[in-house]
Amino acid sequence: MHASVTVTPAQLPELLLHAAVVRPVFIWGQPGIGKSSLVEEFATQVGLECHTLLGTQLAAEDLIGVPRIIGEGDQARSRFCPPEAIARDEPYVLFLDELNGSSHEVQKAFYSLILDRRLGNYTLHPESVVIGAGNRSQDWPSCGRYRRRWSTGWCTCTW
Repeated sequence: MHASVTVTPAQLPELLLHAAVVRPVFIWGQPGIGKSSLVEEFATQVGLECHTLLGTQLAAEDLIGVPRIIGEGDQARSRFCPPEAIARDEPYVLFLDELNGSSHEVQKAFYSLILDRRLGNYTLHPESVVIGAGNRSQDWPSCGRYRRRWSTGWCTCTW
């Protein structure tokens, strides 16, 4: 199911309180209107830490993490250790900012994190909240559209 609504900045906190705790929310808006501040306020309101990842400043490898060798000899295998910023034991708000401006490789890495709440062998805490944000392409020409198949996983709001 894909839900898309247009909201004012005053309406966004209420929408986040009802929608973001159930499914990922993507916020579209022009640069500098306070999307990041509203997400941080939401996190404070629900009593969770907000951790922001800027999609435009990441490489896919930054999300997957580094490999660790487990076992020895012929039984040795590698297991990727996701970054501490993502792999947490307690719930938190994961804010994926400038998402549609990120490379396609980073968007693909975010895909399972957003929709399946997984990254490699790590699964997000069930009470963690995922919120993404991006600038509209008409406001910021370097921003692309987010991957089309994401549209079924987000509640999308525009202002």
